[in-house]
Amino acid sequence: MILKIVLPSTWLVSAALLSLALPPSAAAEAPARAALGAGFDRVVESHAGGARAQAPDPHGVLRLRDAIGAMLLGNPGLAVFSWEVRSREARAVQADLLPNPELTAEVENLGGSGERDSFEQAETTVWLAQLVQIGGKRAKRSRLAALEHDLSGWDYEGARLGALTATTRAFVKTLSAQRRLELVHELERLATESIRSIHEQVQAGAAPAVEEMQARVELARALLQRQAVERELAVSRVTLASMWGRAVPRFTAVIGDLAQMTPVPLLADLERRIKENPDVARWRTEVDRHEASLSLERARGLPDPTFSLGGRHFNDNGDTALVVALSVPIPVFDRNQGNVLAATYDVERARAARLAAEFAVRTAVRERHAELVAAFAAAEMLREDALPAARAALEGTRDGHRKGLFHYREVLDAQRMLFELRTQRIEALSGYHLARADLERLTATPLDAAALAGSMP
Repeated sequence: MILKIVLPSTWLVSAALLSLALPPSAAAEAPARAALGAGFDRVVESHAGGARAQAPDPHGVLRLRDAIGAMLLGNPGLAVFSWEVRSREARAVQADLLPNPELTAEVENLGGSGERDSFEQAETTVWLAQLVQIGGKRAKRSRLAALEHDLSGWDYEGARLGALTATTRAFVKTLSAQRRLELVHELERLATESIRSIHEQVQAGAAPAVEEMQARVELARALLQRQAVERELAVSRVTLASMWGRAVPRFTAVIGDLAQMTPVPLLADLERRIKENPDVARWRTEVDRHEASLSLERARGLPDPTFSLGGRHFNDNGDTALVVALSVPIPVFDRNQGNVLAATYDVERARAARLAAEFAVRTAVRERHAELVAAFAAAEMLREDALPAARAALEGTRDGHRKGLFHYREVLDAQRMLFELRTQRIEALSGYHLARADLERLTATPLDAAALAGSMP
């Protein structure tokens, strides 16, 4: 519908002011930084602000804090999120802009018949039109963009904690492989010494030749174990270096104390921290975003008027006149009802997804807690009971062999048992720290002040 009437020009100014009188709502509160890895806030801000620091390449002996710092500066995945945050900021700026006015020029009554076959009887009109958005569309659009920007912040926070956990896990696996390699080297050294000692006994006729063969077989087993552990260590080193975007590690070794453990926290305490997990917390903003989208779709069902103001020139006598127009869509068929219904379903879907995310995290917390309890108990049982008994059995067997009471086979069995138990303890300690790292990711908070004594700030 288009209505043209002659009105004072101040009406157009009032119409323009009407569109300016609809300020956007305040931006939603940005996601809070999780406590996990809070000691690296300065490094994290360099990513969140969109700046990419010089990619690090640590060398020498590496601590966990060094690995995490390098990861936050050089992780390729985190760099992607810094640009996503900036992109959402730009979209929020765009959402707050007013619609552009339109300039229209129109010439009437020319090229006709009779007296109107020339430009003498033409009428020329030039006007400026402005769409006025009603129903708070601009404010709703701005709030939706602000919530989408906050979601990019939550996504970055989740990626940051995920990278922290992946780095910690790679560090623990590297440290565990180093410890097992040291153990295999010790086993290899003992096997070499046994061959030399038994060879002398065989030459002196104090031991059968078969014992020397057994010692050589034991050395071969140790060599095979060393090769396997070396391959595993090489893979874990590459995985750790990839956390800060390097294909070839330059560090010589990692340092930390796997034996450093703290009592297992109560499951109820961990479950109370689930709400800190960005994968859960983000859904509060996600639900708000879909509700804001629903509000905007409802507002879009209201027709927006367009006010136009212009001047008309009559060529036949040189007169001029003011022209004012009002254009309003009539919502007979399209009231945006389909988009409103879809947005309503999206709100319910987001609420259901929020419950599903919380349930998934709660289940994962219970699983990792059970693994933490089992690893802690196994490590303590090995330290307090199994390992002391195995060491005593080995010493007794060796003493008995020297006295001729046992065959060398019994010494080998006792030695294998001790080294297998020591390997199991390293694996239990590694499992403890891996489960601990997962729990810290799931709760977004450190389980105590320090992990791997002296390695974290």
